[in-house]
Amino acid sequence: MTTDRHRACAAEQIFDQYLQSTHRRRTQERMMVLSCSESMKGHFTAEDVANQLQAGHNNVALATVYSTLDLLTHCGILTARHFDSGVTYYEKASTPHMHLVCTVCGKIRDLRDASIDAIVANRRFSSFTPTRYAMTVYGMCGACAKAVKNKSKSNKTISKSQKRK
Repeated sequence: MTTDRHRACAAEQIFDQYLQSTHRRRTQERMMVLSCSESMKGHFTAEDVANQLQAGHNNVALATVYSTLDLLTHCGILTARHFDSGVTYYEKASTPHMHLVCTVCGKIRDLRDASIDAIVANRRFSSFTPTRYAMTVYGMCGACAKAVKNKSKSNKTISKSQKRK
């Protein structure tokens, strides 16, 4: 059995237990949202899940997608991330990591850094025990920085040619 399949089975068991403990029903729609979210790579939105479900001819109401993603977050299968765009992004719950967010194109990149993990693990907090952390670094990705640089060069070239006239 592959690692992805193991994770999917474990996620289904966790979700089933959570639904039972919170006295909620195990519906076909909720299980479709779980399965779809488990197949997603990286960061995704509720709309991404709804679109993938629709592409597979599974009609699940967007409200059901949102509420199920919220349940999956509460039981620890997914993590919700809120970046500056105002859109909620989801990702599979995993080891702590940083997010590098490009403020130009919106691209999000995960970065694991053992030195930050060590700082959080070794830091003592007064009357507080950390269980997880999130760190987001905003800036400009390499592709956007290159585009800005090229645009700047072309503007200088145009400006010089206009001065010669």
